Amino acid sequence: MRQLGLFIFILLFNHATFGQTQDVWIRFYDTTTERSGYKDLKGNIKIPAKFEGTRADSFYNIIAVNEKVCNSYQSYYLLKDGRKVGQDSVFMFDFTFDCESEGKIIFRDGRKDRVGFFDKNGVAIIPAIYNYVSSFRNGLAIAHRNAKRSCWEKGGDTTNCEHLDWEGGESILINEKNEILADSLNINLNNINWYSKKINDPSIDTSIYVSIKGKNNITYSFVDYEKEFKKWFKTVFLPSLNQENTLKNLLFDEITYWSGGKGWIGIENEEFLKMFPKGFLPARFETNKMKEISMSQDMFNGLIYDKELYWKYLNSRGEHNNDRFPLFSIWITYYKKRAKPLENISSDFLKEYEIDYQELFEFLRTEQGYKLLSAPLKNY
Repeated sequence: MRQLGLFIFILLFNHATFGQTQDVWIRFYDTTTERSGYKDLKGNIKIPAKFEGTRADSFYNIIAVNEKVCNSYQSYYLLKDGRKVGQDSVFMFDFTFDCESEGKIIFRDGRKDRVGFFDKNGVAIIPAIYNYVSSFRNGLAIAHRNAKRSCWEKGGDTTNCEHLDWEGGESILINEKNEILADSLNINLNNINWYSKKINDPSIDTSIYVSIKGKNNITYSFVDYEKEFKKWFKTVFLPSLNQENTLKNLLFDEITYWSGGKGWIGIENEEFLKMFPKGFLPARFETNKMKEISMSQDMFNGLIYDKELYWKYLNSRGEHNNDRFPLFSIWITYYKKRAKPLENISSDFLKEYEIDYQELFEFLRTEQGYKLLSAPLKNY
């Protein structure tokens, strides 16, 4: 749903919103050569379109690029002054390059088969000693060590393997100085709000915070997005369904819904409530034998990127910024009795009943808290 022609405007909006550096260069795409280059914020071309496969829509200090030279391709890290660094150390995951995050970018030592971090000047500030690492978020990164190579399709045999993976080992929490803050990470790291960090804080709300026991008797606590959303949905959203004025404050500025023949439609939240006054009655979210409610976090969602309303929720690649603004889905599943009971199913209920239809409600975490982003129309 993105449009390449909107990248510059998306990123300009992000820079203005978050006060990021004003000398950032923005990627542009040449449809004739099918290559990318970079412009400054005034539209002046700083690097002509000569790169293929670069992932960075924003060029702050250092980017990984792929360039065709004669009949071969060269991958390297590029600085704004034109210097090429790490020409034998470019890191790729799932055929995509890493991007700078908090002034650092991942590099790979092919001889050691390990990864580390370059700083914004292309200097290896964290040596390539880890099996794999996450990007830095709020000065923290997850690093994995002591794992062994394995192969998906060959039962672990890494000889001539197309899909190498890591097996075993341990995950640790490191800071920008490569100091190990914690070496026992026994929580689900996918739901962590790294920007909510608290240190040795006895007053944290344990219903939404999770803690990591670190070294030197230091405890690091973070909001768990999933716990936070579940609590909000139960204690804030559901009680608001009988209060129109309160409910409006829990809706995103625009509610998106699917209309057959028209596709995705977005209307202002007040208009949505007027059009579908029965859409949010408490009974809709009550469960019974023929209706159940489930929740999931959408890690690979698609926001309506081509509207300015959504730009602040994107990252420097023009993708949804899950780290700061996760999206959660509430599924309401309705069942009906089967025409003929099924055999060989362990569940007595599913022998007699099947799914009739499902309704999907999506909630986006914003700076003002969770907001309903999209809703179905069926039976409104």
